[in-house]
Amino acid sequence: MERIEIYSSKKKSLLLLIGSIAFVALGFWLVTEADNLTGWRGNSPVFNRGIGIASILFFGPGVFIGIKRLIKSEIALIIDHNGLNVNPKKSLTEYIKWSEITGFEEIKIQSTKIVIVGVKNPAYWLDKETNGFRRKLMQFNINNYNSPFNIAASGLDISSDKLIETLNNYYESHKSDT
Repeated sequence: MERIEIYSSKKKSLLLLIGSIAFVALGFWLVTEADNLTGWRGNSPVFNRGIGIASILFFGPGVFIGIKRLIKSEIALIIDHNGLNVNPKKSLTEYIKWSEITGFEEIKIQSTKIVIVGVKNPAYWLDKETNGFRRKLMQFNINNYNSPFNIAASGLDISSDKLIETLNNYYESHKSDT
């Protein structure tokens, strides 16, 4: 089986960009027109400016992320005969070998399908992580799902069903190789 590289979705990046621009524009409008907005529930100009500033600060980075992802899609997942690379931005050569994977499980949180990558020794991967924030996320995943790795297909240019099918096909064909 050949190497499969899965990238972030340009369509979803465009939606992120449009939504972020809308909220940033709304934030600027609230900041500049705070004194004139007296006909709605938030009569206080300070409150209106606060909401506007919060909107700009929260959604402002989304504009830059959306533009960056539209210009150049980021590789999000690599699947090949070596194994599965769930963090290619960190290292293009660091794979979870097929022999270390115990299987895949699909869970649903709200309406988002998430694929849990079962591994034989989750503590090994947690000890190997140097980024403190990612380490905390991995610990949360281990505590809740018994695996440090999960993949949400919502930001990828592949459907959740196709992703789980592809992962299972590669796993079945390569788990006995190593």
